[in-house]
Amino acid sequence: MNTIELLEKIKENLLKRRSAIAEKMIQGRVTDFNSYHKDVGIGIGLDVSCNIIDETLTKLNEGDE
Repeated sequence: MNTIELLEKIKENLLKRRSAIAEKMIQGRVTDFNSYHKDVGIGIGLDVSCNIIDETLTKLNEGDE
């Protein structure tokens, strides 16, 4: 597995985790406001991580040209 494949797999796993958090929130399985606040923060962190991976992949692809 090369670097690009690894980054894509990591991003896929991050997006799965974000989807799981969103599903939990939609289904009303958040126990209290603090849990909700924590899940929102984790979701934002996962989005930022995916954006960083996208930027890294772009830079790697530009380096190949």
